[in-house]
Amino acid sequence: MTLLGDGDEDDELLADVARRYYLDNASKVDIAKELDLSRFKVARLLEGARARGIVQIQIKSPSPIDHTLSEQLAEALVVRRCVVTHASGSPEQVRDQVAEAAARTVAPLIHDGDLLGLTWSRAVDAMVDHLGSLPACTVVQMAGSLHSPAGGGSTMDLVRRAAALAGGTAHAVHAPLVVDDIAAVTALRRQPGIADTLALADGLDVSVIAIGAWRAGCSTVWDAVSQQVRDDGLAGGAIAEVSGHLLDLDGKLVESPLEQMIIAVSMDQLRRPAERVALAAGVHRAPAVIAAVRAGLVSTLVTTTDLAREMLRLLASPDRIERNY
Repeated sequence: MTLLGDGDEDDELLADVARRYYLDNASKVDIAKELDLSRFKVARLLEGARARGIVQIQIKSPSPIDHTLSEQLAEALVVRRCVVTHASGSPEQVRDQVAEAAARTVAPLIHDGDLLGLTWSRAVDAMVDHLGSLPACTVVQMAGSLHSPAGGGSTMDLVRRAAALAGGTAHAVHAPLVVDDIAAVTALRRQPGIADTLALADGLDVSVIAIGAWRAGCSTVWDAVSQQVRDDGLAGGAIAEVSGHLLDLDGKLVESPLEQMIIAVSMDQLRRPAERVALAAGVHRAPAVIAAVRAGLVSTLVTTTDLAREMLRLLASPDRIERNY
């Protein structure tokens, strides 16, 4: 074999040495003997293979969760726990990765006999798909049904699928989340089936919600109402939407016409469960998540590293939220 001088090694030699060392598990001493090289020369060739990109070492964590960032965010938000996951790809792929992390987080929180409350979102819907099974619990729909314009089932379908995993009972709200006719909303809220289901939210042990931002493309409810309703919410300072309720930056309920148009559990009921799990992704939702936390709607947040860092940035300089959002 013809050897080149230091610094002039060809890629074939680098690849050969690297293959023997990394794939065949040969020692540097054995490689040196087989190729009539010094052990130190083999070490330099391996370094060269990495420097030229012939060898690329990837370390894959057994968990996508960033535990350090999770702890930092939980401390900054003053919530029980945050689960911050590394997520990448398209918005749909990121949503699915958050949903998977949420499934791993939610399942251990539920115990036999619990009442589990769910509201519909694409992320919560995907979370149920990632749940292999659930303890024997009762599943309660926390808001009327919405259908995703991008596909997916309704809230009723969601709670039924979750109840099937638990071998338990599903209590569905047979009504839409948003109804334009306020008189019809009042009548629907009084119907025994709907009233009884919403009343069950008083005793929820665990709830799972998604946090939307009150802006185009960031809330399914935004897409379901008129421009006038959207503008009224914005005029009232709304930046977040949770189960049809609008919140301002301080976490206070925005009294807009939408509040009279929704069939959903109340803000007080949203605060009652001991475990209140919220899902959020997308850096544009940072102020909305902060608002939901301030409203007392979150004890556990499942989110992404980019959104977590954006929230930490905003919390470090609160005036940025006012300026930028």
